[in-house]
Amino acid sequence: MAQSIRLLPIGPKGMRQGTGIWYYIAAMKMPKPIQADLALILVTFVWGSTFTVVKIGIEQVSPVLFVALRFWVAAVIVAALMPGQIKKISRRSFRHGLVLSVMLVGGFVFQTLGLRSTGPSQSAFITSLSVILVPLLGFLIFRHRPRMQTLAGVILATAGLFLLLVHLADLDFRPGDVLTLICAVMFGFQILLLGRFLSVTDHRQLMLLQMACTAVICTLLVPVIEKPFIVWNSTVALCLFITGVLATAFALYVQTWAQRYTTPNHAALIFSLEPFFAVLFAYWILGHVLTSREWLGGLLVLAGILVSELRVSARDKTLNV
Repeated sequence: MAQSIRLLPIGPKGMRQGTGIWYYIAAMKMPKPIQADLALILVTFVWGSTFTVVKIGIEQVSPVLFVALRFWVAAVIVAALMPGQIKKISRRSFRHGLVLSVMLVGGFVFQTLGLRSTGPSQSAFITSLSVILVPLLGFLIFRHRPRMQTLAGVILATAGLFLLLVHLADLDFRPGDVLTLICAVMFGFQILLLGRFLSVTDHRQLMLLQMACTAVICTLLVPVIEKPFIVWNSTVALCLFITGVLATAFALYVQTWAQRYTTPNHAALIFSLEPFFAVLFAYWILGHVLTSREWLGGLLVLAGILVSELRVSARDKTLNV
């Protein structure tokens, strides 16, 4: 899932010259904003793949155990990259990290459970609703009045959500779609609270705490929620590598470097490509195809996100992205 958070900056200056993707990007002498766009598209591509990867993974691993293992992998990598931050964690940082982790646990657990009975494409479109839920949750909790653009976006996304969720023949809901909608709400809370905590807590400590605490909480929940099972094989190892290393640790590092050279709104527009990448992977790997009604619903959800996120200048009526 795509989330706009500040983490430990890395990039061309932070990596050894002559190796890696950054060397080839830098060698093209592209302007930093273009490099940032390419990096964010790469991150979005990786995130889009995870819906199908998780769908495959939970055939070999019970869902909550899969989430726990994913975050243990990410937590170990991040802790190894910045061990000094562990000693600097304060009580306030720990408290904030724990609260955010509870939101992350809810988001990822409900999303993973939902993928057992819904398709990766539908899951991606529904999860993307977290972007426009943030201002609504901000109004309900902190009384931040949403803009008219946001309300228009919510109306479009709600219409799209209806087409995605409701089976018109019998007007019922797939359990997986409902679980994924709860996931989107949890991610919305996490994004909202993260924005408030970043002003008073070190972002590196929050990143480390979220990954570690999410891993611990999910581990404790495994025997409570499910009968855990795992079949260790190359497929499970690959799924954990993609979700834990690439989609969590690596992607968040790259995202942080890239967002130093672009605006949050511009980044949000790039992240809106995630459901389309998810559809591409679902078709390529699983042969999953959306119906025309589901395509219309997904496009309305994305239209709602774009309407909500685009900023229009009152002076020159140009888009500020």
